[in-house]
Amino acid sequence: MMAGKPLRAGLIGCGGVSREHAAGAHQAPGVELVALADIYQPNLDVAGTAYGIDRKYLDFREMITAEKLDIVLVCTQADTHAPVVIEAARLGVKGILCEKPIGVTLEEADRMIDACNEHGVRLAINHQTRMIPSTVAASRAIASGAIGELRGARMLDKGGRPAGNSLMELCTHVFDLLRIYAGVPAWVSGHMTVGPRGHDPSSASPQRDATVADIAFSQAAWPTDRDCGLVIGDRASATFGFGPDAELGHSGFDAHLHSYFQPIKSSSGGFWHPSIELLGTDGVMFLGGTSNHVDVFVHHGPWAPPGVLVEIVPTEADHRMCRSHNVERAPFHASMVDELVHAVLEGHEHRSSGVDGRWALEMIMGMYESHRHGGARVSLPLQARTHPLERWLDETGTPIPEKPSTGSKPLSLERARS
Repeated sequence: MMAGKPLRAGLIGCGGVSREHAAGAHQAPGVELVALADIYQPNLDVAGTAYGIDRKYLDFREMITAEKLDIVLVCTQADTHAPVVIEAARLGVKGILCEKPIGVTLEEADRMIDACNEHGVRLAINHQTRMIPSTVAASRAIASGAIGELRGARMLDKGGRPAGNSLMELCTHVFDLLRIYAGVPAWVSGHMTVGPRGHDPSSASPQRDATVADIAFSQAAWPTDRDCGLVIGDRASATFGFGPDAELGHSGFDAHLHSYFQPIKSSSGGFWHPSIELLGTDGVMFLGGTSNHVDVFVHHGPWAPPGVLVEIVPTEADHRMCRSHNVERAPFHASMVDELVHAVLEGHEHRSSGVDGRWALEMIMGMYESHRHGGARVSLPLQARTHPLERWLDETGTPIPEKPSTGSKPLSLERARS
C-alpha cells in the first residue's frame, strides 16, 4: 500500500447480499473496488455488469494474488466464511469485511480470529448497526443518565421465519446491538419449541419442546434462507445474564429474548421491527430496528401510561464517529468499509470487530447448548467450541440430517441494480 493511493478491494461471492457491499465500497473514500470472485459464472457476469467491474475470477485466491488486493469483502454463504477468511489472511490482505454471522460454529470463529491475528489482518463482521449514528447517541444518552442505571433489557425478534433460522440471520444483529450497552454475557438459559407454522393467529399453538429429531440445516428449515448450518426451533426464548461493567456504568442485569415464527402484526397492518428495550432506574430506552435503521426513544419515569416518548437525535459528533455517508444506497455499508480502511491504515480494531462478531455467535450457540440440557443455565463463553446441535446428534446416535443441494442461482440484473 502506498500513501495517498486508494486501497485495492475485491468482493468474494456475488449473490444478493453483494449488492449492498459493492455499493458501500463504491461510495467509501480511500478504497477502490477492482475485482470480483464467484464460483458461479452467471452470477459473476451479471454482477460484473451491474457493479461496473471487468476483472472477474472463479477462484478468489487467484484474484487476491493477481490483483494485489489490500482488503476483501466476503459475501459468501456462512458455511464458507471460515475457509475464505483464513485463506485471504494467509495470502496477505490487510483487512477483511465478512458478512454475518461470523461462521456456523465457534470453532470456525476462533480459527478465523486466530488466523487474522497471526497475519496482522483487521477482521470486521458486518453488524453495520454499530455504524448507525443513533446507536452512538443512545450510548451517550445512557452515559448522561437519561434512564438512570440499567437494570434489565428485553429483545424482540420480528418473526417471519423459524426462530432457529432467525437467530443466525437477524438476531445476530440484535445480540450485537445489545452488547453495545450491556457488555459481555456471563450465562444464558434458552428454550426452543416447534409447532404449526403460518401467519394465521389460530396457528400460534400448540407448541412442543424441540427435540433432537427437529434439528435441520437452515435451508431445509426455511428454503429461502442462506446456508447458516444446523438450526432448531420455530420459537425461542432466552435469558442472558450480564455481570457488572464499570466502563458501561451498570452493576449487572438480565436480558430476555422472545423470537416468534409468526410476525407480530399491528392493527394498522404493519409488522413490528426487531427491538430492544433498556430498562433503567429512571426510565426506559426503546431502540427499534436493526441493520438499516435504529430509532431511539426514551420514556422518563416508570414504563406505564401516561407517558411521553422523547426521541434521541444523533449529533454531528455521533455522525463523525460513525463515518456517516449522505448517500441513498447502502450508507452504513459505506461506513463499514470506510471504518475498515481507517482500521488498516491506522492500526486499530474495527468498530465491529471479529471478536464482537464471535460474541453474537456465542450467544446463539449458548442458547442451543442450554436447550439441549433442558434449559439449564450455561456459562459463556462455552468451553466446547463445536456446534451444540451436532454434539446432541452425536451423543444420541442420531444421523446428521440431509443437507439440501440448492445449487447456485442466477443473480437478477434488475435486482443487482436496485
